Amino acid sequence: MEKKTKEQRELILQESKLEVRKVEGEPTKIIGYAVRWDQLSHPIYGMFQERFKRGAFTASLINPDVYAAWQHDAREILGRTPGTLLVAEDDIGLRYEITPPSWAEKYVETIERGDVRGSSFIFRPTKEEWDETNEDMPIRTVVEAELYEVSPVTSPAYPQSTVGVRSAEEVFHERIGDDDDDLLGLSDEELDMIMLEHDMRMRKLNL
Repeated sequence: MEKKTKEQRELILQESKLEVRKVEGEPTKIIGYAVRWDQLSHPIYGMFQERFKRGAFTASLINPDVYAAWQHDAREILGRTPGTLLVAEDDIGLRYEITPPSWAEKYVETIERGDVRGSSFIFRPTKEEWDETNEDMPIRTVVEAELYEVSPVTSPAYPQSTVGVRSAEEVFHERIGDDDDDLLGLSDEELDMIMLEHDMRMRKLNL
């Protein structure tokens, strides 16, 4: 079976806002949730909604190699398991705790001020289920997944790029085994049109 493509998601909710914890005599911590269990996402490019089943990352968190990067910049590594990054599942979702280096103090300040409030993560699904009850908006449930990265991010939206659209299209068509060769052959202009059409659909849904 061909291995699925890595995917990226962002989360920004009032109850999931990043937290900076400073305790005297202990290193500063950046704490957040990358995933909240069974919570439906906004429509992804107007094609489908998504949720993560509780315990989706259990297997992936056995001897994990996950890192935290500022804004997904691999040159700005804030922490890595098992030493300076702790990732764990709890009753709420997938929680992470970063012990950032001293040079990241300027980033910690932007979180404390509320300028940076979102969490993003990169994963690869290994088991998923689809609910097609609503033909206009299928629901994808990620049952099991591999985790690669968690990151504090500024933007609350799904990545608005042709790469992001291509990934979402592949996920959508793979659910029924569609051949995505036509998609992979599209030009950037055609993919931009797909983005525009999806944006218009989401506006109609008032999302």
